[in-house]
Amino acid sequence: MNKQGVILVVDDDALVLEALYEIFIDDYEIVLASSGKEAIEQLRKLTVCNAIILDIRMAKLDGLQTASELQRISPDIPIIFHTGYPGDYSENDIEKKYQPFDYVGKNESPVRLQRAVRNAVAFHHLHTGKTALIEMARNHHGLVGHSAPMQEVYKTIEKIGPTDSKVMILGPTGTGKELVARAIHSRSARENKQLAIFNCNHKSADLVGSELFGHLKGSFTGAIADRIGMFEYADKGTLFLDEIGDLDSATQAKILRVIETGEMQKIGSPEIIKVDVRLICATHQNLKELVDRGEFREDLYFRLKGVTIHMPALKSRREDIGDLIDYSIEKCCSTDGGGLKVFEPEARELLIAYDWPGNVRQLIDTVNSLIYLTPSYYITAKAVEKYLQFESSLDNHGRSLSEQLRNFKRTVLLQTLDRTDNNVSAAARELHVDASNLRKLIKDLNIELPSQHE
Repeated sequence: MNKQGVILVVDDDALVLEALYEIFIDDYEIVLASSGKEAIEQLRKLTVCNAIILDIRMAKLDGLQTASELQRISPDIPIIFHTGYPGDYSENDIEKKYQPFDYVGKNESPVRLQRAVRNAVAFHHLHTGKTALIEMARNHHGLVGHSAPMQEVYKTIEKIGPTDSKVMILGPTGTGKELVARAIHSRSARENKQLAIFNCNHKSADLVGSELFGHLKGSFTGAIADRIGMFEYADKGTLFLDEIGDLDSATQAKILRVIETGEMQKIGSPEIIKVDVRLICATHQNLKELVDRGEFREDLYFRLKGVTIHMPALKSRREDIGDLIDYSIEKCCSTDGGGLKVFEPEARELLIAYDWPGNVRQLIDTVNSLIYLTPSYYITAKAVEKYLQFESSLDNHGRSLSEQLRNFKRTVLLQTLDRTDNNVSAAARELHVDASNLRKLIKDLNIELPSQHE
């Protein structure tokens, strides 16, 4: 049977150690320690550890002192405090100082501890893998965000980048489809060859044909010189066709020929040119609906589909907006050379609450514009309201802006608590806030938690 991970179990009671060993041995590799000192020694020896169950009241080195040293050695390993004396310790103080993954009483059902360990191990597996992925996406590709939909995008890029698979990127305008195409090219064996980018949007059929396939001098009015098309330019490389749903039927037929035979012709030339191009396409439209209406070739649709990547609208991944704000500030201010600027907390809340019909592109333009337009280093909520033309007192439903923000916070928090099984510590980590402050916010927003999580 494959084990789910490695857990370090620490308790100075031999009977408790034996009981915990029996509970977890079927699913995990178990390392036992009967004191804080032994736990520290064991962790230093381990090459892998996914979670720690740690008793608090122990002789000599207690669990809290031990936790400090364990976190110094491996700060990313989740710790679950397990105590038979819950009234002797302030859970709020422990939460604030040690930020444990969970806090489980020995008087609680073993199922509660099993669930906490399962969640902690899963979190560690996910966290250790996803951190590098998120940082690579941000630093190398300009793709910013830690939300689940964006992590799926990053994983897909890593999987398909090294292949020659065709890719279809779907999503609203301004979500970063071109950045994804660039990332895929940079992760491929073609990275040292050309990446050609062509936007099919609102161009005449003649112009599209000329730009994609090239033409000979004199082949039509205005053709004053020979021209190399995008397909020929991108030979052995990658061609990104943005808004492919806008292509006319004649060009669709020519692209289908290239896909099927690897052959093309310049306008005005009988010569057959062989090309080897990886195609990445994108559109904000529903191509299947265009096929059903006869506006897009069904055979081309199926040949282009390949791997599909869905780019989410920004309003559906609001947890990424803070990261995007910080990224935009960093990029803009480093380029401008005027020093970093700060958005006051209320200003950030407004940016997070806004629906962003223009998605990431609009958010970045907004942050940059506010940086340029604001003479001071502190950007206020009033400046954001003015720029975005918020109704500062009432919206069309008669609710004040503060009410809208409160309702938004409550909705986000309820969704996060639901995803984390009402684990406040896990929710705080996901939302990048202090757990003790999150507890105060939960109380302020009148959110009731099951008693075991309070």
